[in-house]
Amino acid sequence: MERITSDTFARLLVKSKEVSGSENQEQETTKMIELPEALTIARQMNDELKGKRIESGNRGNSVHKFAFYNREPEEYEEILAGKTVGEVTGYANWIFAPLEPGFVLVLGCMGGRILFHQNEDTLPRKYHLMLCFEDDTYLTVTIHMWGFIKLVGESEPVNFHTTLTPISDEFTYDRFRQLLEDYEERDKKSIKYFMISGPGILGIGNSYLQDILFKAKIHPKRLVADIEDGESRDLYDAIRETMKKAIELGGRYDERDLYNNPGRYIRILDSKAKGNPCPECGTPIEKIQYLGGASYICPDCQI
Repeated sequence: MERITSDTFARLLVKSKEVSGSENQEQETTKMIELPEALTIARQMNDELKGKRIESGNRGNSVHKFAFYNREPEEYEEILAGKTVGEVTGYANWIFAPLEPGFVLVLGCMGGRILFHQNEDTLPRKYHLMLCFEDDTYLTVTIHMWGFIKLVGESEPVNFHTTLTPISDEFTYDRFRQLLEDYEERDKKSIKYFMISGPGILGIGNSYLQDILFKAKIHPKRLVADIEDGESRDLYDAIRETMKKAIELGGRYDERDLYNNPGRYIRILDSKAKGNPCPECGTPIEKIQYLGGASYICPDCQI
């Protein structure tokens, strides 16, 4: 069985980027929980579940090739029973739910649903984690594409908070510009690769990147080395603005919160925008396939 140490978790972060950036797996219809959704769900889980005692739990009723666990099914059942949910927090596109005493439930890099159920009548047909609480309410996690569902011991820390998120105080423009300048593959890799598959900024995926690059007027295929100082400033501002607004609105309209309600952030560029006039210049929005996923661009505004 894989033991989750700080070093191991760092490798899992790399693995999660490799999975989410895979050209063979990411499709236009992929919906991933990114930073705004993770923070929204973590806050709701804390409000709803903190202090609840788990009567029973399991690794679900369906096998999924890309549901990544770190323990055998019987270990999940043994550990989960009798645990009490502590203060739930979100960081980037990860959710940390202490299960007291002794463990933390780690959910992240996920294309799927994390849902609370008042009773068993609304349980999904397939799920990959279920917690049944003593008050006969439930939490389920269902993986649609891929995702991590880890039970980590308190003696096995999963601290990766040295990685920047776009809402952290340490994420200043000077720090962002330095990341761009220090990127070893800046002459070979594009800005899209840098943002979601390279060292980038943790918590931003392909969905929000569409709007960020549009606001900064940068084409996703532009090499990192070609991003000039003024453009890097525009890109930084677009990151901060987009993330702040999406968090305030509870995530994207095509994602769901803990109660299965959609977010209120309406993307500027997505599949619905294809062929419609650019909101800035009127040129029809185009769709391109790049780095394993769809990108929607204005061919005139984004260079």
